[in-house]
Amino acid sequence: METLLMLFIFVTVLLMFYSFYLVVFEQRVTIKNRLKQTGKSLEEFHEEQERRQKSLLNRLLSNMIRYSEKSNYYARIKSKLLQAYIKMKPIEFIEISIMGGLFWGMVLWMTTGKFFAALIGFVLGFRVPEVLLETLRRKRAKQLNDQLPQALSLISNGLRAGFSFPQAMAVVGREMESPIADEFAKVLRDNSYGKNMDEALMDLSKRTDDEDLDIFITTLLIHLQVGGDLSEILDTISETIRERVKLKGDIRTMTAQSQMSAVVIGILPIAIAAVMFVLNPDYIGKLFQDPLGLTMLGIAGTMILFGAFILTRIVKVKI
Repeated sequence: METLLMLFIFVTVLLMFYSFYLVVFEQRVTIKNRLKQTGKSLEEFHEEQERRQKSLLNRLLSNMIRYSEKSNYYARIKSKLLQAYIKMKPIEFIEISIMGGLFWGMVLWMTTGKFFAALIGFVLGFRVPEVLLETLRRKRAKQLNDQLPQALSLISNGLRAGFSFPQAMAVVGREMESPIADEFAKVLRDNSYGKNMDEALMDLSKRTDDEDLDIFITTLLIHLQVGGDLSEILDTISETIRERVKLKGDIRTMTAQSQMSAVVIGILPIAIAAVMFVLNPDYIGKLFQDPLGLTMLGIAGTMILFGAFILTRIVKVKI
């Protein structure tokens, strides 16, 4: 058991140092290597690449990265990082999640000596970064949705003033704040680099994943094909989105109490157990040592998660 614990600690520390290297130094080292390679011949470059490929560690890491990039989890993390506007590689985020899981798993293993507790710590530590990422993504999506009606009004007024559509979008990029200013500026930047406006708008839809913005983009794509009075259409869409935002706010107000109940149901038992563990560890410790206690904890945890899930689904209203 002690040998296994020492091996677990060694692997955890090794992966932590490797993740720190990827996050902090990898880009700088890559740039320096590319600058050095510009002065080398093509044969020397290929020879160096072959030497790197012969390294067992590099092949192992390359295969792991290649396999992870094909998974649905990798695609989901990549999409969330893009929507949250976090400039981080998906593989770096996954490594941070693994480090968090290994750290908390090691902490619970060293404190309780139970493999089941270490497994729970790993799962929780692995999920926390994704929960934080999802929180940032939703916050940015809400900010963008709140700014959209004003942006559409600016574009509509610019079209009436005689601006072209790209010029009107440039006004939004200059006059408004992030995140919508950054997104519209990226659309214009992609278009100036040679990408069609249709493709740039579709990329915007994938980055944001917002229903109201999808309505705006669909309208623009149809307008580019059939024509029409775009300023009047944008005014109608802007008014519709304003009403939808107002209705969403009313629903959030009416369902806030039920949502808070779901949060309390999930947190209260854990908080009470933590307080009892601090005040009387011998009393609460028997619950984790006895097989019947572990069974009761598993059943109680399942019921708590199921109740919180049901409450969350009840108050979730789609507009």
